Amino acid sequence: MSIKLIASSLVASFLLLGCGGGGDDSTTAITTIDGQLVDNYVENTTYSCNDGTVGNTDRNGRFSCKSLPVSFSLGGLRLGSVDTLQSDKQVFPQDLLKVARTDTNNTDVLAMARFLQSCDSDKNLSTGINISDETKTKLDIYDEDFNATNIDNYAQDTNVTLVDEESSQEHLENTVNFVDAVNAVTSLPQNVKDELLTAESVLTQELKDTLSYMQNEERLAYDVYNELYKLFPTANQLNNIATNSESAHIQTVELLILKYINSVDEFSNLDLNTDLSETTAGEYSISAIRDLYDALMAIGDDSKQAALEVGCMIEVTDINDLNDDIALAQASNATDVEAAFVYLRNGSYNHYWAFDSGLKNMGVTEGCCSLGTVNGVDYCQNYPK
Repeated sequence: MSIKLIASSLVASFLLLGCGGGGDDSTTAITTIDGQLVDNYVENTTYSCNDGTVGNTDRNGRFSCKSLPVSFSLGGLRLGSVDTLQSDKQVFPQDLLKVARTDTNNTDVLAMARFLQSCDSDKNLSTGINISDETKTKLDIYDEDFNATNIDNYAQDTNVTLVDEESSQEHLENTVNFVDAVNAVTSLPQNVKDELLTAESVLTQELKDTLSYMQNEERLAYDVYNELYKLFPTANQLNNIATNSESAHIQTVELLILKYINSVDEFSNLDLNTDLSETTAGEYSISAIRDLYDALMAIGDDSKQAALEVGCMIEVTDINDLNDDIALAQASNATDVEAAFVYLRNGSYNHYWAFDSGLKNMGVTEGCCSLGTVNGVDYCQNYPK
């Protein structure tokens, strides 16, 4: 099964838990807008706003107008315009051609997507679609709206080889699905969404492996907290954190996997033959995480206090790992991965203090600090509050 399909299903499954919510296709008229031209992110397309602003989309397809409508063109070839932006602020070929986003079989939509993808100067769609000035200049011979029947002429005049229709449609659908998945997770901070909706960075193997490890680690926290809450239903911190936060953390990592990973073969640290769509507590694709789950459950099932102490342990472990992972992302200039991991770490700070307060309310005066240092890990921390 495609990992993109698996990741999509996992994001959807956690949305059903009530942590996230759904998006819609409603449109909102606004007077000052920042949007993105996408399939993937289309760079160096000329845009003209109702207020007179004229510019070129940036590396992430971004444009800015004081008022709408806004029209897009390549040389003398007019791609189309939009009078309003949908709530996700994305502009797809479907929007320019006034058809539903789901209508990826539309002849004109497919032709436009195919031509834009074919014009990518470096032929690497994952890093966005860059339209060269040379290509735009060659299209100055036209003075017409984009016409699907003329696509061969456009290709000949710009000296590009058209990508095949099937792969072009698949790419368009993947982009639509990813945008929908990001915007469906309403609990995500806007800065994280903005970073996710950018052209891909180049990830090292080590950074790719952090995605699979963090996926397993966030699942572990979710599973342990849920299982211990069943044993100690008055430990509300366990339920609140699992339901309101850890599920959102899992969705965040799944979105990174959906963006960057096409096959599980791209991970080098999976040593268990576990389906990534498996959601049974204690089932993971990395043996170290499975062993950690067993060890933590053996400690936490002793008492409510022990369960809360396990929470302290998990959050300190997560924060230590995330500190390393954030440094890796910064070294690769992967700002989207960095933003997502900072969001996860901020959540873990809050979780640590929630467990600390829970212990103190039980009469454990030192809270998480009562654990001291175990196997070189200091559980007495002064994290931001």
